[in-house]
Amino acid sequence: MMKKLITVTLLLLTIIPCLRAQRKEISQARSYIKSGKDFAKAEQLLRGVMANDSASGRDPRVHALLLQSIEKQYAEGNEKLYLRQKYDTTTFFVLTKKLFDVSWQLDSLDAIPDKKGRVKAKYRGRNAQMLNKCRPNLFYGGTYYLRKGNYRDAFELFDMYIQCMSHPMFGTFDYAKTDKRLSEAAYWACYSATNLNNPDLVLKHSGLAEGDSTKLDYLLMYVAEAHLQKGDTSAYHTTLKRGFSQYPRFRYFFPHLMDYYTENGDYGSCLSLANEALSVDSTNILFLYAKANTLLSLGRNDECVEVSKRIIELNDTVAEAYYYIGMAILNKIVAYEKADERQDKTQIKALYKEAMPYLENYRVLAPEEKKKWAPALYRVYLNLNMGKQFDDIDRIINEEKP
Repeated sequence: MMKKLITVTLLLLTIIPCLRAQRKEISQARSYIKSGKDFAKAEQLLRGVMANDSASGRDPRVHALLLQSIEKQYAEGNEKLYLRQKYDTTTFFVLTKKLFDVSWQLDSLDAIPDKKGRVKAKYRGRNAQMLNKCRPNLFYGGTYYLRKGNYRDAFELFDMYIQCMSHPMFGTFDYAKTDKRLSEAAYWACYSATNLNNPDLVLKHSGLAEGDSTKLDYLLMYVAEAHLQKGDTSAYHTTLKRGFSQYPRFRYFFPHLMDYYTENGDYGSCLSLANEALSVDSTNILFLYAKANTLLSLGRNDECVEVSKRIIELNDTVAEAYYYIGMAILNKIVAYEKADERQDKTQIKALYKEAMPYLENYRVLAPEEKKKWAPALYRVYLNLNMGKQFDDIDRIINEEKP
């Protein structure tokens, strides 16, 4: 029994000086705040107390005092900015975030039921009114960080701005109905998350961001990429289809949807997509190019030649159009040779002559694509007995061999 008393006494002797030191620091912090200066010192003291003493960390009164020290700093910064005095803008937005962080921590403590299960939120009403006035600066802070390329802090402020919509502190303000900036904030949060390469954060507010119709095309692009990063190919495909349906001319959806179908060997869907796109814009080179490529893959050679010639009519510098025509004609020769044992060599020679200028034009327009035009021209020159040209191509092919 005596040993227990000694142990308790020693424990009290250890605790009492700590409690006195903590009370002294809290008192000093309160004095700083009352003096109208050294608010940052007050914050530092209180954070130290809360970090070193779990009881203080759970005490709403200590949190309320910490909030007061931050409010005073915020008010000072706000006044300096209003008067256009020299002040660090970043510090102001850091303080804005602190206001919300500490207020929400305080509110969670303030809302803990007492022994009878009653909740008496002493601070909520007053703090909600204060934060409602400061809340626009979360949005402005987010845009400020965006301009600086600081996407992490930008996301955090936009995210906090949006969270107010569902936080119990702000129920009376009904931001979901009254705040016209929510969708825009959500869009910029998605944009920031895209630049952070974080697909989960991109998707966090994507539904809300759809309310900003002026940026929906870009939003759907970010969402599609997020699904792809997460490996959700079904959601990726669905988003691409939606994006193309609403924005067929947007630079992203059509080519990625074509790639998706091509990678899955679904050339029927490729052709349907190309035809749908051309129904919107019949002279779009990209749409025609995709259709010609698909027709070549499907072995529909005459149609491929027809579409490729249409491309050349519109723009005679599109190298692949010449290649598609040349290869489609060569494919026709192969098909003809397989189908008819009694081949008309005159007709076959005419087809080689027809293919040759297109493949030669492709060589001129795309000299770096030797692996594509060299074998094709080798075959043409060989079958047309064009010795000089054949020797040139033979040399190029041998030079390309490892």
